[in-house]
Amino acid sequence: MRGITLIGMPSSGKSTIGKLLAERLKWSFIDLDNLIEKEERTSVNEILEQKGEKELLRLENGYTLRQDLSDVVFSPGGSIIYADEAMRKIRKDTITVYLEISLEEIKKRINKHRRKQAIIGLKEKGIAGLYEERTRIYKLNADHIIDCSVFNQGFDHNSLVNYIISLLPVK
Repeated sequence: MRGITLIGMPSSGKSTIGKLLAERLKWSFIDLDNLIEKEERTSVNEILEQKGEKELLRLENGYTLRQDLSDVVFSPGGSIIYADEAMRKIRKDTITVYLEISLEEIKKRINKHRRKQAIIGLKEKGIAGLYEERTRIYKLNADHIIDCSVFNQGFDHNSLVNYIISLLPVK
């Protein structure tokens, strides 16, 4: 069966929801950042800082193209939308779900985690500029758009996972 790819801004919940979704579906889960870090034996932050944005995008593209995405929940970094070949594969092999959250919520989550995130384009455009640019691209590439603000107001992660499952074609 076609897999599921969760796209969205950094800290939108792609990995958290992806793990739960994969568990419920009894599918594999691939977090692209974790895969890159394991294979490259360094963090995506280090790659971004030492080798630059183009190299991180090249790695995201290459590792995505090598994956079998059947019966997989795939959680790439938010910048995957800039990797044209990878996005063609994702659109062909998976159902693409955009986890849409507000700019204010992204800022809160990034500040809450207080960790340095490898965010392509952040230095040049800032988080607001990236949000504006990427939101349009995410929507163009999504089979389904989920307004996660609804699920942030009293709903738990399982409600969001149930909703995503309800969007899937019946086997």
